[in-house]
Amino acid sequence: MTTQTTTALPAAALWDMDGTIIDSEPLWIEAELAMLRRYGLSFPEGMETELVGLGLRAAAAHFQDFGVPLSADEIIDEWSEALIAGVARTRPNWVAGAPELLAGFRELGIPNVLVTMSVRRIADAVVALLPEGTFAAIIAGDEVEHEKPHPDPYLRGAAAVGVSPTNCVAFEDSRPGAAAAVAAGAVTIAVPGIVPLPAGAAHVVRESLVGLDAAGACALWAEHATSAGSAGSAGSAASATDGADAPALSGPFRFGDRVQLTGPKGRMNTITLEREAEFHSHKGMIRHADIVGLPDASVIANSSGEEYLALRPLLSDFVMSMPRGAAIVYPKDAAQIVSLADIFPGARVVEAGVGSGALSLHLLRAVGPEGEVHSFERREEFAEIARANARAYAGADPANWWVRVGDLQQELPNALAAGTVDRVVLDMLAPWECVDVTADALAPGGVVICYVATVTQLSRTVEQLRRSGRFTHPQASETMVRGWHVEGLAVRPDHRMVGHTGFLVTARKLAPGTNLPSLKRRASKSDFSEADMASWLPDMGPDGDPGAWSEESVGQRVKSDKILRKKAREAQRIAEHRAGVDAAGAPAAPETTDHAGA
Repeated sequence: MTTQTTTALPAAALWDMDGTIIDSEPLWIEAELAMLRRYGLSFPEGMETELVGLGLRAAAAHFQDFGVPLSADEIIDEWSEALIAGVARTRPNWVAGAPELLAGFRELGIPNVLVTMSVRRIADAVVALLPEGTFAAIIAGDEVEHEKPHPDPYLRGAAAVGVSPTNCVAFEDSRPGAAAAVAAGAVTIAVPGIVPLPAGAAHVVRESLVGLDAAGACALWAEHATSAGSAGSAGSAASATDGADAPALSGPFRFGDRVQLTGPKGRMNTITLEREAEFHSHKGMIRHADIVGLPDASVIANSSGEEYLALRPLLSDFVMSMPRGAAIVYPKDAAQIVSLADIFPGARVVEAGVGSGALSLHLLRAVGPEGEVHSFERREEFAEIARANARAYAGADPANWWVRVGDLQQELPNALAAGTVDRVVLDMLAPWECVDVTADALAPGGVVICYVATVTQLSRTVEQLRRSGRFTHPQASETMVRGWHVEGLAVRPDHRMVGHTGFLVTARKLAPGTNLPSLKRRASKSDFSEADMASWLPDMGPDGDPGAWSEESVGQRVKSDKILRKKAREAQRIAEHRAGVDAAGAPAAPETTDHAGA
């Protein structure tokens, strides 16, 4: 007995037109060159291919930047007339394999939908040259709210025949088109036209449609359908939805992402990708929509041809450029804290002294979604800045992060049960004041790590940990990072380095009832007495003054309330831009952070 299996079929086939069904790209370039020549203009080097696959309005805007003195509608109308005339005077140059594949889908009962950025009258002129009934629906560029690489055209195409885009197969030839189809959730098969495509631009990249019949296309769809539907990504194009833009940590750029643009002189500008927004410099502009869909670490040219390297900022880049209320924990120290304290996925971590949120972001990254970070901050304005910075980086408030305003000694016992905390990080003026409450909260074997700025704070913290009798012998260290200039035979240390920022002190909680053995060491000149300690630690000894410790006394610069309010507003503004809307829910104005280095 033979059992026949059947392959599941896609609900619809979504088709780009120019370069995918009909080889019309030469006609487009001819029309564009004729317009430029009429005004004594020419394409900036390489720009003629950069426009392939873009929506007509985006392309018309480029032409206005080139100096064409026409409105966008006038430019598009002239191009349309030229295209229709060109198609009428020449025999249709169909892309090899496309007509046969269209017919094959019809025979299988799978509706074909045309999704093109050409205007409706151009689409109708081309469709009229194909057998009647080839397409069940047509989505044209002048009928959509957002042009490719936005997924809107493909979402509309699937909706036109009443199916989900995740159940569709799409055919494209350009990078913006492939990015739009993948972002909509369709399994995307790309056949590059005049512009090559990288292997990861779509789920499948083929040299030609020749040799691919409808059954073979359905098999490719079935092979990739699960990953496309669940991830909405081909590995190089990010998923997107009609709802609020959400940032991605990897993959191609999408609306809501922070992007670091580095110009020819090494100057960096960090922007948040927003719909209809533009990045401007004195030498030209880049539309945010032109960045969307590009792989991370791509080079993009502005309107005058000046090239920028587009990178998604690393966490270290973000914390070094984000608005600051208090001084931040530098990435070099944050990395040591995560390592020395062994912050593991799923850990429950207490942080005292949230500052501007830099260390909080590193801790959240380390504990992962299953872990918890409980941050305590005495000053509401610092907590506000930290929360906004976290939203700006993650796109939303982290669900596993709690920020409480108040004194750690009072708030921690009320917030978490004794013995339930895995790690405690103290980044504060006087961590020795919190040694007992830290010991109560930590589970046996848990780690406390303290970050202090001066040697007097270091000494005071270590002595208090020792005297408590509840921790192992403290270990102290500092980290300094020196870069190197490496260029050919010129290899030398950089003239500048990240030197002293703070000391780290680590110790582990002893089990209840454990007495730590005393360290055996030889008598030496380093032996000291209580009087010795009191001579340089102002709160020790019979005449000690605990109030002697202040931010000013340890050399910390104190920002005024006015500056803190300004930083809070700046952090909140960046967070709102990251979400894509302002506090009232309206589209946010463009936001740019300009900085010249990490």
